[in-house]
Amino acid sequence: MIQKIGITERGDPALDKRWIPWVREGKPAILITKAPGVLASMLQEPEMPREPNIIVHATITGYGGTVLEPHVPVMEHSFAGYKALIDFLGSDRVVLRVDPIILTQKGLALAERTIIDVKKINPASRVRISFLDMYDHVKQRFTDAGLPLPQETFHAPQQQRWNAWKNLGEPELCGEPGMPNIPCISAKDCEILGVQPVLGEFQQRKTCGCLGNKHELLTNRYRCPHSCLYCFWRD
Repeated sequence: MIQKIGITERGDPALDKRWIPWVREGKPAILITKAPGVLASMLQEPEMPREPNIIVHATITGYGGTVLEPHVPVMEHSFAGYKALIDFLGSDRVVLRVDPIILTQKGLALAERTIIDVKKINPASRVRISFLDMYDHVKQRFTDAGLPLPQETFHAPQQQRWNAWKNLGEPELCGEPGMPNIPCISAKDCEILGVQPVLGEFQQRKTCGCLGNKHELLTNRYRCPHSCLYCFWRD
């Protein structure tokens, strides 16, 4: 029997609590959040397991509180939440996720700063990144907000992505075509969570590559209350 690993890709577990019964039952999960401080507090509530079998991807882009991420915590609050998660879960169960990186001079500088500052908190932190995908509806949001488009194509040019990845220290990549991706649910994650990996990709994007253990815990098909301008969900 396949042991499933829950994941929260269709929303933010700090805002959508439908993942809680899964984790309360002691089942393994990867929780992806842009509000690490809120999630850290939720995980330490009395009804939650004292040692939940989870990994948290704390997404910090540097755009919190701006037009790009209007309802996401500002960077300083996110760093405090990141540290709270490490204090509670341990360093091997908290991953910095810089997602997406916008391939402009400012975007790359923010990504570099974020990684450096998190490494000061925990030098052993795993880092995952991906680059902005320009859906047509995302282009329209940028235009409506009066922002220039950072790129015209859906993916930034591959050489540009390669150069940025190299300059950032070759962190884990998520879903980037033509590049060495490590899926969100990988053999390493299975090892940490104590789960036997199941070969065979989870059916999602062609570049996803997640193991067959993957199981989505949320059901949203719309933008969450963070209201990020670049969200792949349509309004």
